[in-house]
Formats: sequence, structure tokens, C-alpha cells
Amino acid sequence: MKRLLIFSLLLCPMVVSESTFAVEPFYDLLPIDSEITLLPWEKVDEVIPRKAIFTMIDVESGASFQVQRRAGSKHADIQPLTKEDTRVLKEIYGEWSWKRRAVIVLYEGRTIAASMNGMPHGAGALDNGFNGHFCLHFLNSTTHKTPTPDPAHRLMIMKASGQLDHFLLNQTPDELVDSLMLAINNTDASILKKILSKNVTTTDLKVLSRLSFTKWKVTKSTEKPFEQLIKTKVEVYIKDAGVITTTVEITAKKNPISNRWELEIPSLLTIANH
Repeated sequence: MKRLLIFSLLLCPMVVSESTFAVEPFYDLLPIDSEITLLPWEKVDEVIPRKAIFTMIDVESGASFQVQRRAGSKHADIQPLTKEDTRVLKEIYGEWSWKRRAVIVLYEGRTIAASMNGMPHGAGALDNGFNGHFCLHFLNSTTHKTPTPDPAHRLMIMKASGQLDHFLLNQTPDELVDSLMLAINNTDASILKKILSKNVTTTDLKVLSRLSFTKWKVTKSTEKPFEQLIKTKVEVYIKDAGVITTTVEITAKKNPISNRWELEIPSLLTIANH
């Protein structure tokens, strides 16, 4: 894969939003020695004009490629710049997909946290072997269909910004269940490892990739000071088995060391092994 020059940092990265503050290290390799900006969409829309060419870096793989912004008023509609850039994007995903991934945007000295999907759709104008455009989201941007920010894109933007740990730490157990479902739907093992209890294995994470949740709703929570039982009604597609509707029990326990809620999901693993 085509890559930018990347190197290990000895110090944790700095993230800029309304204020500047240090955050925990979120991955070992970071492109270029710069600040990561959690920039709202309304400002990105001004900073990165249409037809601007910029570099994107996939956080998980470190792979980089160039794109051009073509359109988009609620988020950026972008296209790979060349056929080689299309190849890199396809290699990142393995196959074209609506799944969200955390990315970093490099443009004119700025380093901006963002989230992309990997599905060609709509119109395209470049000779790049990519049939259409794909979507790039920033803080507070929305999809064409909804007036509020897409929760999965927001989760990935937090990951790209380095603020994911802080974001998850401040979630209630019910909210953490939402993040769990989103992480499963987008096959993001690194986020799942932060949400789930430490007794979940690598094999368990692979098994969860068989699941895709189309609907879920917390129906009941039984609260104790350091433990909650969360009953959640789900509609879930199981690979090679079809769609089922059922109620699962998820246990949230507060880690006394990290003060973070962690989820135990035996009922989900039972479904995934169906």
C-alpha cells in the first residue's frame, strides 16, 4: 500500500477542538508531527473547498491515498484522485462497503479527524476506476437522510481524534451498548476491545463479525452501584443464517481501576455461534 512517512511518537498526540488539551495515546504510529484537529463540519466546509485535493490516512492500517472533494453540503462527497488511489481504498476495505472507518485528513498543514465509508455511489467525474463518489464525515456533519450526526461516523471521528477513551468513559451503560452495536456493525475490533470485558478473546471478536444489527433498543436496565443488567431487543442479521429478532442480556460492570464500564456479552456470542 502507498503510505506516508510515519513514525513512532514518544509523547502522546495533541488534539485541538474548542480548547487544546493532551489526550491518551491512541495508536503507536502517527503521520507527521502535527496536531489533530476535531474540526466541526461548518468550518471544514470553508477550509476544504470543492475540487480541493487532499490526503487521507486510514487510522487502522496506516494506508494513505489522495482524494478530491467534488460536492456535498451536509458532508463531503469525495472521489479517489487516481486509479492507484482507488486500488488503495479497495485494499483497505477488501470489498466496497458502507462500513465506517476512522481516517485523518491532511490538507494545507491541517490534520483533521474524520470518518469515511467505502461504497461507490452517485455521480463521479474523474478517470479513476471508481464508479461514483464516497462520503467523508467530520464533527457534526450529517447524512442526506437524517438531520442529526450519524452515530457510527461520530464514533469513528472520536477514534481518529484520539478522544475515544474519554468519549467511552463518559457514556452510561445504555449508551455503551449503542457503541457496542456500532462497533460490531463496522467490524472494529480495536473499539470492541475498549468496550468489552477483558475475558473476551480474539476468537470471540472474530465470531462477532458474523453479526450485523439493523435495529436495537434497550428495554430494561437493572441497576446496582457497580453492575447493571441491560436487556436489549435486537434485530440482527447472522451471516449464513439470516435475520432473527430476539432479546439479549448484556451485563455492564464498572472496572474499579479504570472507573470505566465494561460489557459482558455471553448471549451475543451464543447468537454469533449459531
